[in-house]
Amino acid sequence: MMRNYSLLFLLFTIISFSSIGKDTYFRGFYNGENVFVRNPYLGQGAGFCIEAIYLNGQLLVKNPDVSAYQIDMQGLEVDSRVVIRIVHDDSCEPELTNPEVIKDLLEFNWLKFYVDENEIIWITTKESKEGFYIVEKQIDNEWMILDTVKTKGGIFINQHSVEADHSFGENLYRVQYHDLKLPVKYSETFNYKSDKREITYAITDDWMIEFSEEVSFWLYNANSRIIKRGKDVTCDIQKLPKGRYMLKYDGKEVYFDKE
Repeated sequence: MMRNYSLLFLLFTIISFSSIGKDTYFRGFYNGENVFVRNPYLGQGAGFCIEAIYLNGQLLVKNPDVSAYQIDMQGLEVDSRVVIRIVHDDSCEPELTNPEVIKDLLEFNWLKFYVDENEIIWITTKESKEGFYIVEKQIDNEWMILDTVKTKGGIFINQHSVEADHSFGENLYRVQYHDLKLPVKYSETFNYKSDKREITYAITDDWMIEFSEEVSFWLYNANSRIIKRGKDVTCDIQKLPKGRYMLKYDGKEVYFDKE
């Protein structure tokens, strides 16, 4: 009788070990994108390869019956550590179809860029401590500098903003990132449509340009060189020599002669 129990125990042990799956781990960092797992089909009656998927120790799914499974990681903080554990059949190997999205990004990366009524805002990761940004606005198909911003540095997320300078109608903005160790990197462009009232100007008898409200402006000479730029309600042109000038402001080009 004892011998029969021993044989049954041995048979149970063999069956149990033969059904134990294999663990495969993928490690990295969350960089804002979900991961897709390839789940091979083992054939009729055997089903799919994967038995369970865990994200940072938490069970996500058991026995997914799909050939590709998306791991939703949007609840994680960007730059947080990711450990994906996949339990699967011994006869197969699951794969990540986009393993690059959890690789530790060692270089600067744009995360978000947007504009509202008051601010131009951008969010980045892994910026240099010695870098800087140039904020630009497109005026008459030419990119004009609005402001410069120093980087904060560090491997994690940084947010920057400057005051917006909208004109009536369409406003196209972008930001440049400068780092001595990398080529210049440009953000996406963002088009913001503003319904703010039109800004007017007048030139006084004592050669002052007066605007109806504060605005960014650029003053060009006859050779198309910028001789003055600023953001104000006035522009003093008393000391400029006689000649023809062009004033750019609020999306307009205005020509005038100084006598």
